[in-house]
Amino acid sequence: MADTVTMTDGTFLRGHIVRIADGVLEMRVPALGNVTQSITLASVESFRTDDPAVVSSGGVVQRGIASAAGGRVASTGGAETSPLNQQLELWRDSSLRPAEAAGLRKWTSLADLDISGRSGVVQGSGYCVGYAAKGVTKADTINAGVRFTRAESGNQISSDDLHAIFSYETNPTDVVFWYLRTDTGYDHARSIDFSSVNAAGWGFRLFTDGRGKLDARAGLAHRTERYSSPTQANLSAPSIDLGLIFTRELGWAALDSALNIVPSFQDAGDFYIRHETSLNILRSSGPLSLKLGISNDFRSKPLPSQVKLDTSYFLRTTYVWK
Repeated sequence: MADTVTMTDGTFLRGHIVRIADGVLEMRVPALGNVTQSITLASVESFRTDDPAVVSSGGVVQRGIASAAGGRVASTGGAETSPLNQQLELWRDSSLRPAEAAGLRKWTSLADLDISGRSGVVQGSGYCVGYAAKGVTKADTINAGVRFTRAESGNQISSDDLHAIFSYETNPTDVVFWYLRTDTGYDHARSIDFSSVNAAGWGFRLFTDGRGKLDARAGLAHRTERYSSPTQANLSAPSIDLGLIFTRELGWAALDSALNIVPSFQDAGDFYIRHETSLNILRSSGPLSLKLGISNDFRSKPLPSQVKLDTSYFLRTTYVWK
């Protein structure tokens, strides 16, 4: 048995309703990878919990089997019904009412290990390890992480780089939000001892539903690169920061894609692009999953004797915990 939700378009979901707050129903659906889905109440026709939940519309608090139909929510814990609207709250732990826990940051952590093949600076294969954490409140989202990659081909290093990232963004009110981010590290295969991109600007939620989102970003940035060769002048350039972030739940897989373009103000022909797209293809109710993906690192004006595009193909095992 499980909680059930029927959408206004006839879609039927079976899983676990985590909570309802601020006009959004959050539900984990095993058939969709057990990832928490956010569904607007306006698109919910009816629902029913399999075990007791706490419900309220700001007045009486009732605990029991909760069900909704015809725009009203009832509970076996009392006779009073509530409207299925923005004021409705449903939660499982009686000590964690959404309105009272809204200011608490909820953290999710992820560790991963992958094997990869590369083409670009030099050919090769190797491994990559990473750690990321995401903290969410009603008002904002924090992302932080670090990733190290090492690959060799014969006696040549095809990849030896590290990226440490941090980003902060306000959660969208309607469409617009603001963000800041930093990406710092090194890339020894490209003879870069230190690199950093620091940016801030505005974001725009172009599309969102219960299965994913599309965000665009535009801001100002500063790009720094220090090279291991003493004859190569270091880079320090005020720049523009442009980005697209796309996530989509496909049922059989989850798609994640991110693209960042950083063109220089000083030279329009000098720009830096980072891209990664992955499919989460093997998922279960547990914390382990498997991703298949591709990442690209492009510099329009690389160092002498280096190619512009460095591409990595990876198979990544991830472990997620909260």
